[in-house]
Amino acid sequence: MQLVESLRSGHNAILHTIEQLQHVTRFYNQAKPILRGLHEQLLSHLARQDQKLLDQLYSFYVNDRPAYKLVEFLEHDLKDIKIQFLTFYDKHSGEMADRNARSLPLDFQNFLQEIINRMNVEEEYLFPLLEKLSKEK
Repeated sequence: MQLVESLRSGHNAILHTIEQLQHVTRFYNQAKPILRGLHEQLLSHLARQDQKLLDQLYSFYVNDRPAYKLVEFLEHDLKDIKIQFLTFYDKHSGEMADRNARSLPLDFQNFLQEIINRMNVEEEYLFPLLEKLSKEK
């Protein structure tokens, strides 16, 4: 239950930072420090969903085929969002960032949608699995 609350808190922090970024995405120099903050928040949030947690879910739901398949989906989706995260930040931070400043608003909107989709998936599927896991322990 503690992990679910921690992940929900992470969602709130991420959404707050996204809201701040939406006001400045057209002003690259103002967006850069907020992007760094979002980077740290996302790293922290995604790190909480590590292989150890997935292994716990797999072993707990080993005899519940629908839940087990859901864990597989969550793991695959997590890998996809990590790739998109790395791609976005590779393009919009570091040495290449200034060259890509013009594409930030569109890239950010696309990335933002993926992040929001992932958070919705976590709310709808991951959190109930985690809550059941914590009740049974």
